[in-house]
Amino acid sequence: MTFTGSGDGQSGSARAHFVPVPMLAQGHTIPMTDMARLLAEHGAQVSFITTPVNASRLAGFAADVETAGLAVRLVELHFPSAEFGLPDGCENLDMIQSTGLLSNFMDAITALQEPLKAYLREQQRSPPSCIISDLIHWWTGDIARELGIPRLTFSGFCGFSSLIRYNHNKRQIL
Repeated sequence: MTFTGSGDGQSGSARAHFVPVPMLAQGHTIPMTDMARLLAEHGAQVSFITTPVNASRLAGFAADVETAGLAVRLVELHFPSAEFGLPDGCENLDMIQSTGLLSNFMDAITALQEPLKAYLREQQRSPPSCIISDLIHWWTGDIARELGIPRLTFSGFCGFSSLIRYNHNKRQIL
């Protein structure tokens, strides 16, 4: 695991500690970085879960929150590409070379469960208060239950598509 980031010198145990776990796809990661920044701007500590390749894509975000003195840390977990038949460095949905590798990619993401659990258990000085995970990461609910903390799910549907879906379903009922 690799950690990058900053804090404002406040005691970690005196503030909420959020753990965003985005789907490893840019359309899911970017809104989660916005959420992480907002949480930190309101005094929370944030441990943003990612992988080495995705962390390099987040270098600008990491620099911005560090410059702002916000308590956001990128937590890099090893992504098991080779173990699941993926090309080396294939750590984001946009790097999958064929649809036949999608299930391998999703299995590799699920394999992050144990490393994430180990990281969160190590946080004695500032234990996590809440996991915020992408809707697709069902396994973060298991971790949250084990740790006795809440888990919030993040759904990346935009408001417009949610409205269309709602209206479509409403018409079918009428």
